[in-house]
Amino acid sequence: MTTVSPVLAVLEDTASRRHAPDRASGGLRSTHARPGGGLDVGRLSARFGIAFTVCQLVVMICMAVFVLPHGGSPEDPALERGTNVLDAETAYRIGNYVFMISGSLLLGFLGVTHMRLRRVDDTGMLATVAVAAGTLLALIWPFAGVLHDIALETATTGSDVRILAGWDAAAPFALAFSVLPRVFFVGAILLGLRAQGVAPWLRRTGVALLPVSLVGSATLVASDVFPLLALSTLGFELWVGALAWHWLRKGSDQ
Repeated sequence: MTTVSPVLAVLEDTASRRHAPDRASGGLRSTHARPGGGLDVGRLSARFGIAFTVCQLVVMICMAVFVLPHGGSPEDPALERGTNVLDAETAYRIGNYVFMISGSLLLGFLGVTHMRLRRVDDTGMLATVAVAAGTLLALIWPFAGVLHDIALETATTGSDVRILAGWDAAAPFALAFSVLPRVFFVGAILLGLRAQGVAPWLRRTGVALLPVSLVGSATLVASDVFPLLALSTLGFELWVGALAWHWLRKGSDQ
């Protein structure tokens, strides 16, 4: 008994030291190392959201100014439009490539999205839905550039160039399809923000985006609603940038 008592005393003293406040830092000593060994991967991931917004806006403006005018007007004959697109093949290929890169930046933003949603939903359901929807979102619309490159390749091998006039629809149709995972992506994040009780302006604008996006998705059956699709897409990209900035500004605790 006399031999065991000193051993128990040492163990109790060790345990008390492990849970004692760290007087040098003025608080409890953290037992969790930062992921990435000192690299704040959460903030790095949030920066991808800002990069996604900036790059998408720049690419869209450049495509509208320097690339798409080569195709002419939608009312032009298919043969004339196809010939114009083929003549500007290099510009279209470069534009498609840059567009695919900028769209894929959203994948980097999914890391902080998963981390934030797991903090407010222990089940992981919101995080799972957001990451799955975000992955599809980052794939579907940029993949339209790949499909358009295939059409260009087909036309350069001697096929009827009028095919390029029809393939102009690849981008808006893929964009309309991407609205469906976009709704789940935004919806999951909105539920997370609501559960945490923060960013009311982000919640209000996000809710407003959902019906406009859904109506815009009808571009697949009625081309007249394409302006709503374009408007909701612009709003979504700005919303992602604002969300990323909010998470960067608030830090890791909010």
